Amino acid sequence: MASRVADLIVDSLIAHGVDRAFGVPGESFLALLDALYKRDEIDLVTCRHEGSASLAAVADAKLTGRPGVVMASRGPGASNAALGLHVASQEAIPLILLVGQVDTPNLKRDAVQEIDTGRAFSGLIKWSTRIDSAAQAPEMVARAFSVALSGTPGPVVIELPQDVLEMEAGLLTARVHGVARAEPSQAAVEQAAALLGKAERPILLVGGECRTAEFRKDLIALSERWNIPVAVTTKMQDQFPNDHRLWIGHLGFFTSPAHVRLFERADLIVAIGTRLGDLSSLGFRFPRQSPTSQPLVHVYPDPNAIGTRFHTNVAIVSSAHPFLRSWLDLPVAVRERDGWIEAAAKAREAVHAWPEQRIPSADVLGHAVAAFAKHFKADGIVTTDSGDFAAWVHRIFRFKPSARLLGSACGAMGSGVPSALSAGLRYPDRQVIAFCGDGGFLMTGNELATAVARRLNITIVISNNQSYGTIRSHQERAFPNRPWGTDLSNPDFAALARAFGAQGYTITNAAQVAEVVAEAMSANGPVVIEVRSDVRQTINRSLAAAAG
Repeated sequence: MASRVADLIVDSLIAHGVDRAFGVPGESFLALLDALYKRDEIDLVTCRHEGSASLAAVADAKLTGRPGVVMASRGPGASNAALGLHVASQEAIPLILLVGQVDTPNLKRDAVQEIDTGRAFSGLIKWSTRIDSAAQAPEMVARAFSVALSGTPGPVVIELPQDVLEMEAGLLTARVHGVARAEPSQAAVEQAAALLGKAERPILLVGGECRTAEFRKDLIALSERWNIPVAVTTKMQDQFPNDHRLWIGHLGFFTSPAHVRLFERADLIVAIGTRLGDLSSLGFRFPRQSPTSQPLVHVYPDPNAIGTRFHTNVAIVSSAHPFLRSWLDLPVAVRERDGWIEAAAKAREAVHAWPEQRIPSADVLGHAVAAFAKHFKADGIVTTDSGDFAAWVHRIFRFKPSARLLGSACGAMGSGVPSALSAGLRYPDRQVIAFCGDGGFLMTGNELATAVARRLNITIVISNNQSYGTIRSHQERAFPNRPWGTDLSNPDFAALARAFGAQGYTITNAAQVAEVVAEAMSANGPVVIEVRSDVRQTINRSLAAAAG
């Protein structure tokens, strides 16, 4: 039985299935750290910055489906952790931030580092609470997990005043509230199936609300039974086999003309597990609203996300997997769609084909990514930071549903290494490859120290083009030949890796790629491979050279 509120909170975390938490220790929650002492049920991962700790917790939530947990001190610590709150909000990921707070007598008196998380993070979080007494602890923790998981998943903050953590818990015990899971009605599923049965050019658009292996298996079965091509939203490329005849491709940050042309021709869009934001709707263009609206079936567990931007013919408030299961139980009304499937294949090739043999040697990064893809295992895990370099990864890698992709769907820089840290801890026997830019790595790459301390087998690939490349590419489009503020002066990343205790390699030209990648991929422990490239050698320039 818990002796202090701090012990009761640890019991509550365990009751909710938490087995790992990330954080940076702070004097404002010493009692909570003490409560974790010798509690083998929870692995406390001590990070080097609260921002990367929160990103690691977000990645862990993506891998497990449970809320990620991050611990931070008040004021500066909580502010640093806000990066993860933003990502969790944008990407609909359940996250719990535990914030050590000033003691209750000093609340609302501008005490050192005091923070009102509800006000500070308004607009980022679903809910914020402060535990003011022992009696509140079980209820508030249970409610936090329920809120984080219900409807559109997202981040929740719990403030923990120092003195409350040390209060006696008495006979109080952990509590777990149920989470309301939305499921479709039979009539709604039949209505959706009827629309699909009549459609000649349908598209099934899949987001990341559900990421389980069972969901992916049922997704393949549904697409094959009903002969419907499948597109996935940004960074969800692992949701559907990339070598499948019904695979349309991944809708990335930069809209592909081939995808636009295909969506323009569609006579039905079935969107499941996505809120249909700007990226998943190709800039709010699809489903088309005028001059005539494009038929839409929208399936999502939060009613507030349906019908807010697009006319919806069939609105189904449901999680993605129950909807698929109900649809699979219906009689199949297959239509031959050979011409449409051929058009989808052409769009896929335009977005994902990689003519490796014709790619110029100047594209060192392209050759390196292709080499890593050849070593990639079917159940491997890829993490990507935010940056132009990710375009090579999405085009070259062929993901199976047994693989995992942890990308920055909202474009937050710094996610690559913390996500790899989470993946290496969660699946120590699986291959983990992180792709980062030089800018993103230098934001959170200090977590390499954590990976070394944990002896994780992760491979970190750094594209070093001495630039904030994505921003520079925007500059070149808006203000040609006038880049400013985007050049970087970088260290020797391989030497830096060795200083951390990892292994370091450098690739400077295409001729080195095969040998260096093979050696690096056979090494044990954390490995860093720096790929030196020219910021002017864009993926489009390489593809144009290959075509010419």
